[in-house]
Amino acid sequence: MLRPSLAACVLAGAFVGAAHASLTDTIAQVNATASELEEAGYSRVGTGPFVSGPSGECSVNGCFDLVGAEGVLPTKGFFEFRFFNYEFSPIYYSGLFAILNIDFSASTITPQSFIGQVNAQTGLTGITAMTAAQASDAQQTSFFNEWLPGDLQASIVFKWTPLNPPTSPGLSQIFTFAWDLNDATGFNNGLSLNGAYGVPTPGALALLGLAGFAARRRRR
Repeated sequence: MLRPSLAACVLAGAFVGAAHASLTDTIAQVNATASELEEAGYSRVGTGPFVSGPSGECSVNGCFDLVGAEGVLPTKGFFEFRFFNYEFSPIYYSGLFAILNIDFSASTITPQSFIGQVNAQTGLTGITAMTAAQASDAQQTSFFNEWLPGDLQASIVFKWTPLNPPTSPGLSQIFTFAWDLNDATGFNNGLSLNGAYGVPTPGALALLGLAGFAARRRRR
């Protein structure tokens, strides 16, 4: 059972004519549309785009709720997310992030090997994978391992910079993140997925408020 919670795109599909020009045979991708992904066999997570809202006083620096879903998720899937009244801060903003809570325990693949294979495709996808200890804002003041809850500390973080940042005021454009954990060499040996989330670059960590962050996650 999927449980919506707080605040990533992979696709292993073949090109099928001009209508699928945005699909790539990669572990992660962010440029394919929802209809393209569904036609290629990707399972949607959630019934529609998850909406992220401002997170406390530091929202002026780009702090927004982490949104997505937790539970047993498809190993070939995607989700959409967008932002409400996003405050763009060029000082802290360094793109968008998706977080996949991948379970490596039943597999011979390691997180570092997984990251290496994702990053070997960065030239094609524009996506860089990293650990929670490596991901941060443009000022290196808000490392993800300093504010993510304990069960997401070992997650893989995916970063990309869309052509246009989230817009304000009102609802932003929709961002799509998809994954295929069965695609790359050696990845079809026991990997499972327990959560997928999206968030813009967070800033001003001291103002984020970990207690409030955890409470929001439980309510979603």
